[in-house]
Amino acid sequence: MDFLSRFVDTLPQAFSALWEFIDGFYGVMVAIVSAAIVAGFALLALRLRDGHEWLSAIFGVLGGFVAFWWLFGMLPSAWLYFADSNRDLLEGTLMPGPLPYMDNAYEVFRDVVVVAETGLAIMVFIALASWIQKH
Repeated sequence: MDFLSRFVDTLPQAFSALWEFIDGFYGVMVAIVSAAIVAGFALLALRLRDGHEWLSAIFGVLGGFVAFWWLFGMLPSAWLYFADSNRDLLEGTLMPGPLPYMDNAYEVFRDVVVVAETGLAIMVFIALASWIQKH
């Protein structure tokens, strides 16, 4: 139970550190604008699909490029920077610290998060591409 109480007690500090890391509302607005750009390109691609195939393909690729940039570039990189810069706060509370048989448990967990996010993004892109091809 001690681990659980330390975990819960550290959450507000971790969210505060994350808020500071993304520069508060500025970071949220950048994410919202990027999501709107992806949605706009996707809607344009869908709208132009029947009559203007080349334009539809271009807008689809542009939307995919922005989504790829976030999912395979920005998010993994930001996670690594955040985890490294807040190691003192996160290690042993929200993320594992050194274990008797593994001194680098923190780095392994940090990297596994990146691998899991990337793997999930790849699966989503494959499923989305398959769905787009069928419709």
